[in-house]
Amino acid sequence: MSGFVVVGVDGSPESLAALDWAAEEAAGRGAGLRVVLAWPSVVTPLSVLGAADLARRQAEVTLREAELRVRERWPELAVTAVQVPHDPVRALVEEAGEGAETLVLGSRGLGAVAGFLVGSVSRRVLAKVECPVVLVREGRGEAGEVVVGVDPYQGAAEVLGHAFAVAERRGLPLRAVYAWTLPVAYQYAGIAASVDVSGEMQTFAEVELARVVQPWRAEHPGVTVVEEVLNARPAKVLAERAVTGAGLVVVGRRVRRSPLGAHLGSVAHAVLHHVPCPVAVVPYERTPEEKQEAGDE
Repeated sequence: MSGFVVVGVDGSPESLAALDWAAEEAAGRGAGLRVVLAWPSVVTPLSVLGAADLARRQAEVTLREAELRVRERWPELAVTAVQVPHDPVRALVEEAGEGAETLVLGSRGLGAVAGFLVGSVSRRVLAKVECPVVLVREGRGEAGEVVVGVDPYQGAAEVLGHAFAVAERRGLPLRAVYAWTLPVAYQYAGIAASVDVSGEMQTFAEVELARVVQPWRAEHPGVTVVEEVLNARPAKVLAERAVTGAGLVVVGRRVRRSPLGAHLGSVAHAVLHHVPCPVAVVPYERTPEEKQEAGDE
């Protein structure tokens, strides 16, 4: 299958919400949908009592019901349903690694505005896959604008490209948000108060956001775009915009090849835990210029 969206299911309400979102995404892309249910083939003492066989049969029923749900609602969509004999993380990473355009997962909500409970499977998958990952919760609400968090100096092309494409496919307006804060040094000794540093930074930030957004405006002229620049913490602003009408929030995740350290940035981590609507996490690699500025080889 060339061009496909992968969705992980387990029969939970969250995974059914993810299934519906993934089917809409695949249909909008003109792509296929691959429905994946992971069921490890292991031998345990429970096998003697038949509990493992019963659970396996239930998994087969869950997968079949998911496939039928999609075929009934999106009859034109090419659907493949597979039961993979691996643990969920390995199964989803391998399936996404076969060329998936997007991986969609369900995530349990913590309340009306409290965001996601990002379990260990989702965290580990996010750290390993190299395609965009969308997390969807049950009761995701009506479609609203696409809100994208933009850093003009890291991953802007990948993140904006994904956000504009989704907005165009779904006929939604897009809000590009650049939230900036003054360097710590300017917050001491009254420096910021003695000169109009904030005003100059605001003007500069507006110019920089317009610079990185303009090529995507030209490529997607049918998308209505609002550019928003604020002196605030990015995660806080994105969470506020999500609560007031976003249908999707898009954030970036820098790809880190080292097995050590955090693989999900602070902004993406905070957004996932405080945003009630679906969240797309888009991986990106730093450019040679960005690596040089950071002092990397």
